[in-house]
Amino acid sequence: MDGYGKRVLVAEDDDAVRMLICTVLGAAGYNVYEACDGLEALDSLKKRRYDVLLTDYHMPKMDGLELLDLTQAMWPDLPVILATSDVLLTGQTAHGLIEPAYAILEKPFDHSDLLNTIRSAICGLPKHAPHVRRQTQAAYPAFAA
Repeated sequence: MDGYGKRVLVAEDDDAVRMLICTVLGAAGYNVYEACDGLEALDSLKKRRYDVLLTDYHMPKMDGLELLDLTQAMWPDLPVILATSDVLLTGQTAHGLIEPAYAILEKPFDHSDLLNTIRSAICGLPKHAPHVRRQTQAAYPAFAA
């Protein structure tokens, strides 16, 4: 089991998505803790040490970017992975807004991408360049010229 003894905090406001992520990580042996928004995640971070934080980008009360900033200020060695379905997030990489993130996972992501990214972050492998998979025009036929 890859994750045996490793703690992962999952901050995700969508109950179904959070449950799926937690199930996949739990099956891989990780000790998974849940938060339904950024404020709850921040409270959990103050109470326990984690090996990695996986956070949704868009959440109520405190979004993933705010959580990323606070986490980097308070726990600079904690790798933070942003999960998003916002393809416009790629434009923000040039402005350095998401540079502190270890990696970005575009939703929907497959189980192997999730597990490989979590494993890499925990093992301290070199940080991934912020990357969001670009959708093709075929995925958005209404926008095709």
